[in-house]
Amino acid sequence: MEIIRDPIAEDYFYNLSNNDGNFQSYIVFDNKPNAFVIENNIYFTTELIKLIEDEDALKSIYFHELGHIKYNHFASKKIKILDTKKSNSLNNLLSVGLAVISGDPSIGILSSLAINQKLLSDLSYNSIKFEIQADDFMISKIKERNLNTKGLINFIEELPDNQNIYFATHPRNEDRINILKNLARKELVINSPEFNWIKAKYGKNSQIDDFNEFFIGLEKGIISQSKEKSVPNSYFNYEIYKKGMSQLNNKEMFQELYSINDNSFLKIEYFNYIIDNQLSDLYELIEKNKENKAMQKEYYFYYIYGKYYAKRNDLNLSNFYFCQFFKTTNQSQKIDYYCNNYDKNKISNLDNSYALSN
Repeated sequence: MEIIRDPIAEDYFYNLSNNDGNFQSYIVFDNKPNAFVIENNIYFTTELIKLIEDEDALKSIYFHELGHIKYNHFASKKIKILDTKKSNSLNNLLSVGLAVISGDPSIGILSSLAINQKLLSDLSYNSIKFEIQADDFMISKIKERNLNTKGLINFIEELPDNQNIYFATHPRNEDRINILKNLARKELVINSPEFNWIKAKYGKNSQIDDFNEFFIGLEKGIISQSKEKSVPNSYFNYEIYKKGMSQLNNKEMFQELYSINDNSFLKIEYFNYIIDNQLSDLYELIEKNKENKAMQKEYYFYYIYGKYYAKRNDLNLSNFYFCQFFKTTNQSQKIDYYCNNYDKNKISNLDNSYALSN
């Protein structure tokens, strides 16, 4: 299961919560419709995005998963990973999460992980209780935000149980479905431009045809000129850039996105662009964001700063950050090289606070 880093989609989900809480939402590539929580993060499969009928349905599912976080369900399961063979692969973590959430230890466990099977079995009985609590939270949010449940009901009722992993992890309950039906309205949900953008990217079935045509064209190596102005031009230019097809001034594209999107992965990409193109007038942005907590959680945080200080000819600090980065990858030869080639006495207290243990 592949995580897709998409700053525009991640920022959209982050804003749904009104920035309430220390968690993120991600899209993962998978041909089965599902949504699930691992620790404090929410994951949506590409197939779920494709099949969801309208924005209120996606928001409702989002709030259900957020309920699992608010009630701390993942921590309640107390998963014990006995042997990860020093692997920090997020794919491995996803597989563990699917196994626990579904209550089926056989789902998705990779050979590099040894799971406490008895613990998973002992805890699976809590699944229905957790789902009811998450549903209660979702329903409270539906009422609070006056969401239309028509699309959610259609999603639930149109997918056959025996072909859908969603019902393996989210058991049907007729009482809860009846509550949702009472909250349904006949009128059509007006989707936001951002939701339509995400639907077009992952489903090619947005309500905005220009968005669909743009992404269909990109897959064929064609840049279609869209007249749609409901999203910033930087949205289009970013996707073109990611496909390696851009001939524009990407500095302006990144500056516009950076001004409206606080996503930490976008910052990683932007800072990498600044370093590669030696845009010294923007180095201050890189320095300023070093203390950003969300940035520090990014996998490439240490790599970017190692690269940045190498570009600034501060090899001591560069080696310090590369040392930390390669600790996260368990590449012993590079750990030995970089960790033995910087002077600890010349590392500031701030930088040293980011040091990882062995």
